[in-house]
Amino acid sequence: SFSLSADSDVRLDVYDVLGRRVATLVDDMMPAGEHQVSWDAAGVASGMYFARLTTSAGMMTRKMVLVR
Repeated sequence: SFSLSADSDVRLDVYDVLGRRVATLVDDMMPAGEHQVSWDAAGVASGMYFARLTTSAGMMTRKMVLVR
């Protein structure tokens, strides 16, 4: 989940530990407010991944651990 203080172009990507993009979850203009995005990780191995949120205000990266 994430919150936008103003309408913004948003891109939310998931990367593996080698820096390869494994999914693009959002690539669109989104309105201000609270948002929640789910990742269907079917076909992806257990392990550590990184979610990178990019907006007109900046970029944020967070670690995620996928356990099956």
